Amino acid sequence: MAGNPWFKPKRVGFGASPANWQGWLATALFGFLFAWIVIRLHGGLRWGFALLLILCYAALVYFKSSDAWRWRSGNV
Repeated sequence: MAGNPWFKPKRVGFGASPANWQGWLATALFGFLFAWIVIRLHGGLRWGFALLLILCYAALVYFKSSDAWRWRSGNV
């Protein structure tokens, strides 16, 4: 990704973690919205919006990461 990536690949495991304030803000907003959905919505609406939020957040992390996602064992 060109520019300043919001997320960096994890050293161990699969995926990415926040790399700067934009990544941390996106993660905090995701956590807040997920908690709001779980507390306020019920039934199928809860599950539908929670799944949509998770998919949107995963896509954001993927496209704003500095490197491709792959399994990393921690070995350099």
